[in-house]
Amino acid sequence: MVIKTWIVILGGLTAVGLFALIFFLAKSMGITFGVYAAAMLLFYILAATTVSAATGFSEFMRGMLVGSNASLNGLLLLELLSQSGNAGLAQGVAIGFFALNLLAIVKWISQFEVYQALIGWSNWCLPMSWPIVLLGLLFLLFSLLLAAVTGFQVQYLKLQGLRVDWPTGTIFVKGGLVSNLNVWDTAFNMGNFAFVDMNSGDWHIAHESGHSLNLGAFGFIFHLLGAVDEWVFRQGDAYSERLADSNAGAGNNIPMWA
Repeated sequence: MVIKTWIVILGGLTAVGLFALIFFLAKSMGITFGVYAAAMLLFYILAATTVSAATGFSEFMRGMLVGSNASLNGLLLLELLSQSGNAGLAQGVAIGFFALNLLAIVKWISQFEVYQALIGWSNWCLPMSWPIVLLGLLFLLFSLLLAAVTGFQVQYLKLQGLRVDWPTGTIFVKGGLVSNLNVWDTAFNMGNFAFVDMNSGDWHIAHESGHSLNLGAFGFIFHLLGAVDEWVFRQGDAYSERLADSNAGAGNNIPMWA
């Protein structure tokens, strides 16, 4: 698949303009977020169902997905940091993370390892990534607690290993209850945390790290939609899976990350 970068850029800028207008007219973060949530569902469906078409429409919608998420990250950071009373700081930080997020629409940047490190580690700072990162942290702490209270003697609950993919900021945990609940005995991603089944012969580092990059670029609603797409509808052919696959250079991937 050939990336049509200019179409992705057009989609991203269109989304930024759209959400700037929505926020200006609504003057409400709640209304803006509600529109965002509905838009992400629509944009995901449109991008996923047209990805094989030669028109470039799916690429436009991918840009819309990134641009929408960047807009919400910027607006939320501005709202949150404005409470500090330092308007200059709030604006600077919000614009900085908004720009970092939006740069994912440019292929030559999204495939650059330095950018990937920045967007991966920035999940800790991006409001639209926080729900998934928080859940991942809670899953890890819960697994550690169960392993500890059983004296690390119960094989199904015991954590077998820990690795960190420093280039994307993803912490991999092999074994433990949460990891082993995966019905496919492989791995799954929860933001900057990935959980590898005890029966998996591979840590799936490149693919699951691709999901960390996806989270930074597209946000938590996209992450959840991708999970439903994978579990219920298309498994490995899910749109979010094909994007993550590009970080591993595997499968029928959409070459966003490599």
